[in-house]
Amino acid sequence: MIVKTTARLAVSAAVAVSTLTFTVGAAAAATSPVTALGSWYVAATYPNTAQGWRDCGNATVNVYKGHCKLDSETGLYVNLWGYRA
Repeated sequence: MIVKTTARLAVSAAVAVSTLTFTVGAAAAATSPVTALGSWYVAATYPNTAQGWRDCGNATVNVYKGHCKLDSETGLYVNLWGYRA
């Protein structure tokens, strides 16, 4: 009898906690404002050579928050990334 009661209490507590967790998580997600302040874009593409890296590095001064990054899909190019506010 005590074991059954304890088991029922444990199951009830587990269900209550999981329901509370789901409800709190959903409420937090619903109330969080999604704001887009800006976005990153590829401003230019250069070949993945020493000269390409130099050209990209020189071009960063003309792009807001510009930085050079190796293209993650092929590795054949160096992308100059910039930020639009």
